[in-house]
Amino acid sequence: MRRKTKNGRHRSRRKFEHSLQPHTRPGTIVVPAAAHPPIVRATAYGPDQIIDRHDCTVVQIRELRGKQPVVWIDATGLADAELIEQIGGLLGLHRLSLEDMVNIPQRSKVEDYPHYIYAVTQIPAFNGDLLTEQVSLFAGKGFLLSWREQPSQVFDIVRRRLQVAAGTTRSAGVDYLLYALLDAVIDSYFPVLEQLGVVFDELDDLVEGDPDAVDLQRMRDLRHDVRQLRRIVWPLRDAIDDLVRSPPEQLTQETLIHFRDCHDHTVQIIDALENYRDAGSDLRDYHATAISNRLNETVKVLTIISTIFIPMSFIASVYGMNFDRSSKWNMPELGWTWGYEFALGLMALVAVVQLVFFWNRGWIGKRWRRTRRPPAPSDSAVNGPERSP
Repeated sequence: MRRKTKNGRHRSRRKFEHSLQPHTRPGTIVVPAAAHPPIVRATAYGPDQIIDRHDCTVVQIRELRGKQPVVWIDATGLADAELIEQIGGLLGLHRLSLEDMVNIPQRSKVEDYPHYIYAVTQIPAFNGDLLTEQVSLFAGKGFLLSWREQPSQVFDIVRRRLQVAAGTTRSAGVDYLLYALLDAVIDSYFPVLEQLGVVFDELDDLVEGDPDAVDLQRMRDLRHDVRQLRRIVWPLRDAIDDLVRSPPEQLTQETLIHFRDCHDHTVQIIDALENYRDAGSDLRDYHATAISNRLNETVKVLTIISTIFIPMSFIASVYGMNFDRSSKWNMPELGWTWGYEFALGLMALVAVVQLVFFWNRGWIGKRWRRTRRPPAPSDSAVNGPERSP
């Protein structure tokens, strides 16, 4: 879903839209409305050989199985429900896990099925707006199926490692490939965190320098992005922790050590997100305080001006009263030669007295105060009172 912000910038925000209607039979596969067309790439590899095929069909996948110890089927696009069912049937995947794969977005989780492990989470990207892409991983005996919403470069690092014949990825099994792909997804969060940190620093400088120029909608969107990332990574951390504490039979002890490293990375991400969440709240409070202080300064200036003119208006109103001037007790100043100058001088004197009083109290300007240096401590204060022998 795309919505237009106050400054005219279109912002993408994912909304949960369940593709299944209520009371639908469990395991029903209904593809998303705006899904991309599927592209399947199969890579079969072992310590001595690697076979890589693009635009692979189900028949070609069946032929590759058994030729090498591991077959990695990397698919993107969820628009073809028939292809999803065919590949799921070929690999023996439960329909409930296939249903979770096409229902977007899913909560991050790792599930242990009888013959395979199913993991689902989100791949983030940040280009001023936070974008997420769902990825599902199925790791079974001799195969790993990864299915993403659309093509991306998140798994390119794993493919480069596969080209190294002496590398650990080529010689290890499916469980290590599952770790490598999940680790690549988790590592994709760190560049996003760095970009968010830059934006928060820019907002912090703007709030301190010119609070009126701060885009409140932008600040709100950033806080929402941090909450969204936190909702993704928090259950992923718990799922990996459960996987390490109660490992399925498909995972070796060596691979569990690497999964513990993935868990540590998720903890680091959550710590950073917690800091950003606090920073967002602090920026909002600081911005509100800065705006309030500016308003208070304006009110203070207007109040001082009004206070100065109150006694001056009183003097002018007193001498503006119309009394019988034939009486010597009724405002004799009105008959003086310098009566007008006397009234103006009295008003000016009252204004000056008030300004001096306000300045002395520190309400206007900066009063220079002479700081008295404290007296040097005596020997008795430093060394204590002398003891009598």
